[in-house]
Order: sequence, then structure tokens, then C-alpha cells
Amino acid sequence: MKLLAIVGTNAPFSYNRFLAKYIAKRYGDKAEIIVREIDDIKPFCRTDEPDEATKSWIEDVKMADGIILTTPEYDHAIPASLKSALEWLGSHAGPNVMKMKPAAVVGTSYGIQGASRAQEDAREILLSPDMSANVLPGNEILIGGAANNFDKETGDLVNPNYIEQLDGVMSNFFKFVEQANK
Repeated sequence: MKLLAIVGTNAPFSYNRFLAKYIAKRYGDKAEIIVREIDDIKPFCRTDEPDEATKSWIEDVKMADGIILTTPEYDHAIPASLKSALEWLGSHAGPNVMKMKPAAVVGTSYGIQGASRAQEDAREILLSPDMSANVLPGNEILIGGAANNFDKETGDLVNPNYIEQLDGVMSNFFKFVEQANK
């Protein structure tokens, strides 16, 4: 099983990058998990053709058995860079890129709500007609207080309650991807 853990921001420092890398490290024995950055993807414009980095992004998503989207929350929504990256998959590449592709959305934020609004925003986008992703319902984790729940040197999630919740989310997602790809 090949999964992409997508860092949902182009910011140089992000706790969601920590989260994506932690997922790849902790669950690497369950699947091949590649952490994918979006910082080199060209901003979306319907009339433009994708450049090489954007073509690579589209191809990476096509080849994955599933995606894990890690998103911060900016102004109650996903970052513009993530929205743009997702638009290349739906509005430009067509519905076949994401159609019924298993997707999980997770996130962390500085506040207490753990990117809850951004995660909902991401799910709505993934479920849109242009995307039609197969998002596992009810499978979420809301990691609030990011600065206090990650080791700033290793990037590891250190809160045992959140680790236990993440274990459940990922276990459910692995089963979901296996069933979806049968």
C-alpha cells in the first residue's frame, strides 16, 4: 500500500509537517508512506498549463493508493496553497485523479480546536463533484495546542492521548484503503 502524507501548507515551519512526518515514521511498517510537500506547486489558474513540479504533484497523487492530508487552519479554512494544490487535482486534471481515491484528513493547530474548521473545509473540497474522493467518514483527530504536543527537536507527537487517537484513525484508514483498493 502506497500512501501520500501531504503537508498542507507552504510555510517553512509547520506542526502539520511534523504530523505528516510522524505519521510516515510511526506507521511505516503498515504502508509505504511518502511525505509530499506542496510548496513547489504552481498557483492554480484554470487557463494555465501545469509546470513540471505541478505535473509531478498530479502524478504522485494518481499513483498513490490513498492520501492523508495534514492541514493547519488559517482564518477558519485550509491555507490558500493547499486549496490551489487541490484545484490542480480537480478543476484541471479532471475527476479521474481523485475519483474514489481513499482520503483521510487530519490536522493540528495552535488553538484548542485542532484545525477542526480547516479539516471540515478539506473534506468538503475532497467530496466536491470535481474531486469525488472517498473520504472515510467520522475518522478524525483534532490536535489542539500544537506547540505543547510535539517535540520541537524530533517533530514527534508526544501527547499519549493524541497518539492513541491517531493510532485509531490510522488503523481505520489502513483498513479503509485495503477495502477500497480490492
